[in-house]
Amino acid sequence: MPDARETSENQPWNGPRWATSRHNFDPAIAVPPRAVELHDLTLRDGEESADLAFTTADKVRIAEALARLGIKRTEIFLTVPGWQEVIREIMRRDLGMDFWVTWQPGRVERALELGVRHVMVWYLIGDELQQHVLKTGREAQLEKVLQEVRAARAAGCKVNFFMPDTTRADLDHITKAAQAAEAEGAEYVTVVDSQGIARPAAIKFLVSHLKQQTGLKVEVHCHNDFGLAVANVLGGYEGGADVLQVSINGIGYRAGNAAMESVAAALKMIYGAETGLQLDRLPEVCALVERISGLPIDYYKPIVGKGAFRYEQWRAITEFTAANERRFAFPFEPEIVGRTAELVIGKWSDSGAVVQKLAEYGLKATQEQVGRILTRSQRAGASRHRPLEDSEFLVIAEQEGVSEAED
Repeated sequence: MPDARETSENQPWNGPRWATSRHNFDPAIAVPPRAVELHDLTLRDGEESADLAFTTADKVRIAEALARLGIKRTEIFLTVPGWQEVIREIMRRDLGMDFWVTWQPGRVERALELGVRHVMVWYLIGDELQQHVLKTGREAQLEKVLQEVRAARAAGCKVNFFMPDTTRADLDHITKAAQAAEAEGAEYVTVVDSQGIARPAAIKFLVSHLKQQTGLKVEVHCHNDFGLAVANVLGGYEGGADVLQVSINGIGYRAGNAAMESVAAALKMIYGAETGLQLDRLPEVCALVERISGLPIDYYKPIVGKGAFRYEQWRAITEFTAANERRFAFPFEPEIVGRTAELVIGKWSDSGAVVQKLAEYGLKATQEQVGRILTRSQRAGASRHRPLEDSEFLVIAEQEGVSEAED
């Protein structure tokens, strides 16, 4: 009988640089890998955060960073001050990205003059939105929106039929509205979980249903009010979505959107899907948006948080790392996403961690020295309520007689 390790090598879940779950690829639930496009929301929905306002220069810098990352689609609203200058400056740079705007009569004409040829036509499909916000009925509102689809197509634009509050609308109306938009020339339809209220299975179902009932390319746009935005967007991928809408650091309205960095990494290493993104550039782009926005990245945030690859305890991590098998110590090698593993010394450390940390600085110690350094480091970490800075650890090592590598 073959060894289980041998039979799992070089499988989709066990590449040379990551080790995810084989159960993701069980025939009962496996999703055939395919390419999928990521649509950036950072410059539009991201800026809708109540505590954020980008300048034109900010948006240009972010757009340039997104292009280096490999993003091919982004968008802005036409209601923010300076939107014309933003379009002009970004398009002048020829970044290789499709630039999407919302169809807004009185403004979109100028966007078309500036060269925009991709538009979102919004149909507020939720009954409550139509009743309390638009104060109109389904038929009248749908006809108005279909006229906008026709106008956009007549102007030579690609059209995305964007349906806010899809997850509160009834299925029959969703289907008929999407089919009507397709008949008028729309090429895309977006399932929008405006309030972050659906679960992944529901998003998967809606996407699959629209793929079956229309010939439209289906996109997914999910908010994070219950912390499910990333899972819901991935549910959309499982349902067959062609485009997933995401934002850097998950920034956006209220609790935010699906975080691009988490979605992109999961697609690559859990689903085997291709996005065209250079994952090792994610930290620099996320850090740029953090600096410009002033919205801090959470310590525990997957992929780009300070704590994501930082460890203090667990013997297995230390030994896997020492054996150059970090794909088993972590879900994947941190370098895939432009990070490095960081060992810190403190209350939870063991002797192996001390030896490894000393080795990082070219130092060796006797077993007795390691024991004394460990005891002092554990006590210091406990008293300071945090792990030691490397400089603090090295002071202890020096005091215990370890200051240079032994031959």
